[in-house]
Amino acid sequence: MTKSDIAAALREIAVLLQFRDENPFKIKAFDNAARALIADLAPLDELLVPGRLEKVRGIGKATAEIIRNLAASGQSTMLTDLREGVPTGLAELMRVPKLGAKKIAVLHGELGINNLQDLEAACKDGRVAACRGFTSKAAEKVLEGIEQARRYTGQMMLSTADTLAEPILKALRECPAVIRAEIAGSLRRRKEIVGDLDFVASTDNPDEVTACFVGLPWVTSVIATGATKTSVMLPDDVQADLRVVPDSQFATALHHFTGSKEHNTQMRSRALKLGLKINEYGVFPTADAKAGKLADTPLGIETESDIFSALKLAPIPPELREGQGEIEAAADNAVPALIESGDYLGVLHCHTTWSDGKNTITEMATAARDLYGWQYFAVCDHSELAAYAGGVKKKDIPDQQAEIDEVNVTLGSANFRILKGCECDVLVDGAMDYPNEILATMDLVVASVHSRFQMPSEEMTARIIRAMENPYVTAIGHVTGRLLLSRDPYGVDMEAILKAAARTRTAMEINADPRRLDLDWRHCRRAKELGVKFTVNPDAHSVAGIANVAYGISMARKGWLTPADVINCLPLTEFLDWTQQQREWKLQQAAINWG
Repeated sequence: MTKSDIAAALREIAVLLQFRDENPFKIKAFDNAARALIADLAPLDELLVPGRLEKVRGIGKATAEIIRNLAASGQSTMLTDLREGVPTGLAELMRVPKLGAKKIAVLHGELGINNLQDLEAACKDGRVAACRGFTSKAAEKVLEGIEQARRYTGQMMLSTADTLAEPILKALRECPAVIRAEIAGSLRRRKEIVGDLDFVASTDNPDEVTACFVGLPWVTSVIATGATKTSVMLPDDVQADLRVVPDSQFATALHHFTGSKEHNTQMRSRALKLGLKINEYGVFPTADAKAGKLADTPLGIETESDIFSALKLAPIPPELREGQGEIEAAADNAVPALIESGDYLGVLHCHTTWSDGKNTITEMATAARDLYGWQYFAVCDHSELAAYAGGVKKKDIPDQQAEIDEVNVTLGSANFRILKGCECDVLVDGAMDYPNEILATMDLVVASVHSRFQMPSEEMTARIIRAMENPYVTAIGHVTGRLLLSRDPYGVDMEAILKAAARTRTAMEINADPRRLDLDWRHCRRAKELGVKFTVNPDAHSVAGIANVAYGISMARKGWLTPADVINCLPLTEFLDWTQQQREWKLQQAAINWG
């Protein structure tokens, strides 16, 4: 078996374990092992040397043994056993929102459902509604889920795209014939959902670069090859396209294959007004602007900054190239200095073993301080209502806060502090799961909706606005509740939500979990216009999850946000001052206006 074959087998094991309702950490271990195997550039033979696999981050002793068995015989006893009694189309069935492994098992056992087509037919003819644990309404929801699963076919989350693209880019840059290489397309623009992967490489030997690309270990098939474009398939039916160009065309090709259709159209329009023409091959002066005739020689363009300079524009970061006002801003030299990772000084909304986190307060705080150099770390475990997530009971909060005090003695300093907080469930009527007497003991409170997602939009909007009016609520977490590629946002009047956030001085969270990335970046500019502040949080449930901050920063950049817009960019003392002033102001307003 090839590396791709083995990785596919590991991913299948993960799906089958999910079907068997196994431990989520065990499921994730096999999924991580598949990704780690593909990401490692070493040949399979080298990885199979005794002890070598275990050195690959993400591959443990048990998964390493399965990899060796698959490589040696193409078989795995575990995989064979798991396949028994399982629908042949399990992977596509698992993509149907709210269906779940247990319900799929029932449908397969009672109706012989094997794929989406079988499931759709059984929903429409009433057989699903008659199954154990189902109703006619549930069958309707499954039909909606099937439509949603099909709508998302061919798409992947930003984090998945990163995992696939990064080793390919590394391999391209290591190809001797490559001069420059970059990721392009929606991935470079940091869209939360990505389709195909796009790469641009410059070279004097396109045939050698193309051969390198199609020979990569992650390529499962070659779709087409040409003088300038090659398309291949990767695992999980992901398409990757490579454009090869002379180095003199690299910057314009990269710009062209990065920008959205709207951005590129607007750039061409601006170029024409300046007597220029821009395309993937270069920026050309026109001999006759009206006739559109091109001069023989393009302008000397070495970098994308040269392109913007030629069009009398300030540089436009890739994240903003969506055709949504960035060109006008660049013409006025008004492109904001977007937030960068170095601006981020403290992390909020992280979970520990006090609720459903995998690591202790000490382990999480140590990572925040030592791995990332941040100045503060906020413990924000689930509140009591979230029993499914081990929510902290009211009676246990003093013990949790005492532990935070103890850890602060050993880890804390003038430059680092562990903060007391919680992710408090918002009840159906907008009240908080914890009473105000408990919330008052915390440095900050992230209020989140975790239930009754199907409420009418008006009621959900009122629910969230009432939560904002609580004087102890610092921020609203993952405001629309979306789960990318699996759960649509619940209905809310976003304009009303943002205006209420401004009125109550409540920060809006950009939840950096790659499955959420909520608040949607498209709403950030409007919120900023209204004066809303933001908090970028990883919603981390482990030390590894803290790294998700990077995805939140990408979304903040797409939303045109600067460090001044994000409270996590405040130094420790200024952050504490901000939260204290916010609370005091909200308490005054609650007494006067909110009752």
